[in-house]
Amino acid sequence: MKTWILAGTLGVCALLANAQSLPDSQTVVVPGGRLQTIEMPVHKHFMTAERFAPFRGGYELANGQVLYLRNASSIGAIMYARIDGQEEHRIVATDNNSFVALDRQLAMRIDLRDDGSVGGEVLMLVPAEKLASGDIVPAHVQSMGLASR
Repeated sequence: MKTWILAGTLGVCALLANAQSLPDSQTVVVPGGRLQTIEMPVHKHFMTAERFAPFRGGYELANGQVLYLRNASSIGAIMYARIDGQEEHRIVATDNNSFVALDRQLAMRIDLRDDGSVGGEVLMLVPAEKLASGDIVPAHVQSMGLASR
């Protein structure tokens, strides 16, 4: 019986040692995030200026930047969003609390809670960038949570 236990323990140790020395071609990489895109909805959600009013203002993002939402008219909900001092993007509602830029550069979900706190997420298209090393980081969508209002 002790021989079987010792043999089993040695077998497990050998397997662990072998697993640690696998060549890179046999290493499995599990991606940490999901691929995200900014898409225009099939149907836009009509939102009046009155319904948009609670969303107007600034929202601090988890990365320290600020998302600003405003509307250009009290008659209709012509809405705009920008991050910090960047260019404004005209947005449309995609749901009761979700918006997307017509140029597909931004998308956001803003959860206005009954206790006055705010939650949600902003997706921002980050343009391609050439690094000092000559490498190019391709354009990608960055996801940021809302920190507070």
